Amino acid sequence: MAVVDYIVVGQGISGSCLACELMRRGKKIAIFDGGWMGAACLVAAGVINPITGKRLVKSWRSADAHPYAKLFYGGLEAALGERFFRQRKILQLCRSEQERELWLSRLSQAEYSGYIEESLPAGHFEGLNDACGSYVVGKSAWVEAPALMGAFRKFFKAERVLVEEEFCAQNLDRSGNFLRYADIEAGAVVFCEGWRALENPFFSWLPWRPAKGEILEIEAGAHLPEYVVHRGNWIMKFGRGRFRIGSTWDRENLNDKPTERGRDSLLGAIPNILPGCSDFRVVGHSAGVRPCTATTRPHLGRHPQDGRLLCFNGFGSKGYALSPYFARHFADFLEGKTELDKEADLSRHVGKFFRPRLWAL
Repeated sequence: MAVVDYIVVGQGISGSCLACELMRRGKKIAIFDGGWMGAACLVAAGVINPITGKRLVKSWRSADAHPYAKLFYGGLEAALGERFFRQRKILQLCRSEQERELWLSRLSQAEYSGYIEESLPAGHFEGLNDACGSYVVGKSAWVEAPALMGAFRKFFKAERVLVEEEFCAQNLDRSGNFLRYADIEAGAVVFCEGWRALENPFFSWLPWRPAKGEILEIEAGAHLPEYVVHRGNWIMKFGRGRFRIGSTWDRENLNDKPTERGRDSLLGAIPNILPGCSDFRVVGHSAGVRPCTATTRPHLGRHPQDGRLLCFNGFGSKGYALSPYFARHFADFLEGKTELDKEADLSRHVGKFFRPRLWAL
């Protein structure tokens, strides 16, 4: 029987970052993942964006997490011999005079200094819908999701730590001092299975609020500047004559099936960003489900009745931006070096959502 310190369930972006961190610390691990069916890690924009939301506020924990993510991905490129990380600024095209004024107010605030680099006048970019002006957001970056996830998988296979099959929580034997699953004995199991946490018998009680997203890959003769361009939707080029545009939000149909509705929505967004672009064709259409939470904060920590069961999940649309930093934070927690971030600690939900009598633990 193989003996490991941790079984990591799920090789999405959060599980991959945590697995790397545990391996770096000399821990023996086994990763269970049957594939990325329905996962958001392959269809995510992969943008590290420091300013988000309608209120244009600094992204949660971005001051610490984003610089660390950039160092992490840069070092990972060198270690894995693959290219997937790009320093790329965000060009925000304003949709109204009110939005332009809000950006302008942020530009004048000291706490946003260095994030909003400049204000550009209407009509600055030929071919773009910048009738209300635009702003350039710095301290941002882009991770090419499919390339990174493929590099992770190749690495874990080479290290012989990846078990390419689904993990069935009901088959986990917790009767002894150690956990047993198939022919593996482990000190703990960390669940990083994304939106599939809804089906997890140990952590489904947490306040999850997953959302399906779809993106298109198009070929077009349009010219885009070297930015992640955002105007309601985002669009970016990733090759000669090729672009990706996303994304949709659907909280009802949780699956990885691309839809005509999603396709039409994204096609309708193209003229809102590139009003003169008509010579495009769709060459790819994909969908995945983001592991969002009702609190917009990840769920990290131990199960209230069995501390050997852990959750490292719920990063939503910010998985690529937050996972590297919180993987280090979580590993420190596992080693007893720190307390969990209070806003991410799942123990704060126990009193409201956990019902012990309903769980046969």
